[in-house]
Amino acid sequence: MKKIIALLAVVAAASVVYASEPAKPELRPAQKAMQARAGWMKAMGENLAAKKFEDIAKDGEALAGQTRKIGESHPNPLAKELTLKVSGLAKATAEAAGKQDEVGVKTRLGEIKATCAECHVRIRDKK
Repeated sequence: MKKIIALLAVVAAASVVYASEPAKPELRPAQKAMQARAGWMKAMGENLAAKKFEDIAKDGEALAGQTRKIGESHPNPLAKELTLKVSGLAKATAEAAGKQDEVGVKTRLGEIKATCAECHVRIRDKK
């Protein structure tokens, strides 16, 4: 009987702790897309430092594909322009990585970051 009471006490305590934690809201599709982009950018930066050009090319192609798909149907003309610009730069990053052009990859990554920053200033942070 004592074991059952102890087990119920543990379950009740765990329920209280779980219930007291605030629920995290589901991310919007745009937020999920941005997190994926940030992940690819981080990975490409790390892989550049490790000179893993094949991995950079894969991430660059993934970023180019995602941004092209979203950009082509974006209703905001400025967001469309900037998203497609990122797509082109990501494709150029993948191509530079395929040639093991370290300077080219670094340059394109910097251009992508600048374009992302421009979009945040002109669109996201303006709201």
